[in-house]
Amino acid sequence: MTIMTPEDARQKSNEALTNAAKHICTLKCGMYPMAVEKFPYPQVCTLEVKPWQCWIAYCQRDQHPLSEDE
Repeated sequence: MTIMTPEDARQKSNEALTNAAKHICTLKCGMYPMAVEKFPYPQVCTLEVKPWQCWIAYCQRDQHPLSEDE
C-alpha cells in the first residue's frame, strides 16, 4: 500500500476538479457559469479564459446561496 503525500493528494484533487469542471462545461454546452448560473468570474475574463476554467472557479467558491427558485 502506497501512502499519499499531501502534495500528491492536492494534485489528485486538482485533477479531479479539472475533470469535473470540463464535464460540467460539456453538459452545459460550453457555456460559462455566468450565463448558466449568473456567477461572475472572479478574475479578469479574457479570450484566453476557457469556460471550464470558469467552472473551476464556480466549484471552488466558498459559498453559493440558493436562489428562491432552486
